[in-house]
Amino acid sequence: MSIIGLGIDTTFDDTSVAILRGKREILANLTLSQFQDHEEFGGVVPERASRKHLEVINILIADALKKAQLNFSRIDYIAVSNHPGLLGSLLVGLTVAKSLAYTLQCPLIGVNHVEAHPYANVLSHGEMRFPILHLVVAGGHTLLIKARGHFDYKIIGRSLDDAAGECVDKVAKMFGHAMPGGPVVDSAAQEFSGDAFDFPRPLMHKNGHNFSFSGLKTAMLRFREQNLDTSFSGVNELNPLLEEGPILASFFQSVVDVLLHKTFKAAKTFGLKNISVSGGLAASRKLRSAFEEESDRKGINLFYPPPNLCTDNAAMVTCLAAHRYEAKQFDDLTLDAFPNLIC
Repeated sequence: MSIIGLGIDTTFDDTSVAILRGKREILANLTLSQFQDHEEFGGVVPERASRKHLEVINILIADALKKAQLNFSRIDYIAVSNHPGLLGSLLVGLTVAKSLAYTLQCPLIGVNHVEAHPYANVLSHGEMRFPILHLVVAGGHTLLIKARGHFDYKIIGRSLDDAAGECVDKVAKMFGHAMPGGPVVDSAAQEFSGDAFDFPRPLMHKNGHNFSFSGLKTAMLRFREQNLDTSFSGVNELNPLLEEGPILASFFQSVVDVLLHKTFKAAKTFGLKNISVSGGLAASRKLRSAFEEESDRKGINLFYPPPNLCTDNAAMVTCLAAHRYEAKQFDDLTLDAFPNLIC
């Protein structure tokens, strides 16, 4: 009989609970987004996020068990993201996970949320083909990870400042759009050509495999300041002669070009024929099509999850935990939460 795990993810502003049979069969994967609760503040308020997690997590667990048509007696292990993320949010999930593991007398498995993102591709495509290069474009992290096996990996590139997803959200906010900004920018990139404006492509040919997007964000801020029109209402609005769509499309083309170039350059440097892409920004249709075209052109095996598994979810967390369960990599009740990325 296949093992069944219950996973919890409360790293940021989404509360997610999943139940997984074996390593791939999703019996339930429920996520409650909070972005509307924080919209009026222009960003996530940590204490508000923690309180919301507390309000809904037990309800989500009950709903997940109901959807999976199981009760607690069938759960073999409890998985939980314990880093990185907002400390208060992490502690909500971790406390609930510890309580369940203690009550059920089953193993507790702590999971690195960022390490879990590539496992969305295991859920979608089956076991990973090692060695493989992972591009993780999550909201707070842009990473290139060379993996030789499960739990055997090395970060070979990272953002030195703003992550790509963070940059996209901030630029969308400059243009008056609520969080998350990714869908708005991606829609513009689908509708308009990305060559109307020539924006910077930071570190595209420099600094090895590392990324930097703060310069692009600043360039967009300066562009907007230089093209404001206050002649009619006195309100700072973009010059009506400039359409927002082509601007955002050109901005996102810069992001895509950097991610594409750096990833395939790293794959060539290390002689890797397998690439995976994951993380919230990977839900972009523009980014996906760009990676698919380049992979076909270069004969690279590309692993790319569906949009619902790109964004934060407990199914990917439980998938990684299922591999740790098989390897008997368990934690005890002293497991702690850490806000920073630990690798």
